[in-house]
Amino acid sequence: MKIVVFTNSSWGIPLLLELTKTNKLQGIIIPSVVHHENENIEAFAIENKIPIIRVRKEELRSTLKDWLNELSPDLAFCMTFPYLLPEEILTIPSKGVVNFHFGQLPDYGGADPLFWVLKEQQTVAHITAHLMAESFDKGYQVYQEQVPIYPGENWGLLGARLSLVSASLADKIITLLNLPESNFKKIPEGQSKKKPDIKDLTINWANQTADSIEALVNASNPKYGGAITYFRGSMVRILEVSPADVSNAALLSPGSIVHADGQNGIFVLCSDYRFLRINILRTPEAYITGHKLAALGVKSNEKFNSNYQIEKKEKAESSLIL
Repeated sequence: MKIVVFTNSSWGIPLLLELTKTNKLQGIIIPSVVHHENENIEAFAIENKIPIIRVRKEELRSTLKDWLNELSPDLAFCMTFPYLLPEEILTIPSKGVVNFHFGQLPDYGGADPLFWVLKEQQTVAHITAHLMAESFDKGYQVYQEQVPIYPGENWGLLGARLSLVSASLADKIITLLNLPESNFKKIPEGQSKKKPDIKDLTINWANQTADSIEALVNASNPKYGGAITYFRGSMVRILEVSPADVSNAALLSPGSIVHADGQNGIFVLCSDYRFLRINILRTPEAYITGHKLAALGVKSNEKFNSNYQIEKKEKAESSLIL
């Protein structure tokens, strides 16, 4: 069987490796925009002597169509490819184009389902393999795999793990495609999840519980650089937290630092009067641990805020680092 793969990120590499083992991989399609992840894919193709093409969106019906017709693939897989494929492309492989979507459809449709799966504290992730249609996240579901989410797992770790599971499903999906299309469930209509904006990425200390803040931090790491908050007049991004117990803490407002020292780190009060240890954050000056930040002079009773204007009114220092 001749298979081509549409991809744009390192998450596609396990699938490429799996198909290369059995000599099924006959071509790779990546978008024209160059970045380090698809440069790695290009290097993989060159090393393994696999035909590869970079295409712009406006070249799908011309350059790409001609290239695929020449290869005449039996099947195409798609993982993290950003362009909507037109019917002229979807019908070239005799068995269609199967997309791996890291979310249950239609509930977690959209460009970044993993962010919302983690932010909403789901305990299970879904890999939905579906025959693509001319609209995003539509078509027929061929197979769905449930994958438990590990406690504390972030966006990057979960996505990498799902990509490995997806690669292991390739042969099963190829076998299922021998069945008539009537065996596959049509994906129902639904509302896709939007791309996260700055409000979605910002911690609301007054209203969010410790669990929901930890979930947001994990959902934002590394793709969005961490969950946003404000401290000493600067935007900072929190990349890792962990639940903590604090004895004899003062009853301060949510977002307040209740304890800080170089040995134990920084502990913050949440709206449900539980505590989080700030393990890793990014300041304008550096990526830094909570322990290091405490050692540099951050003290108890200082506060993380959800709003820059509030922070501007309250700040006493002009720099985050002393």
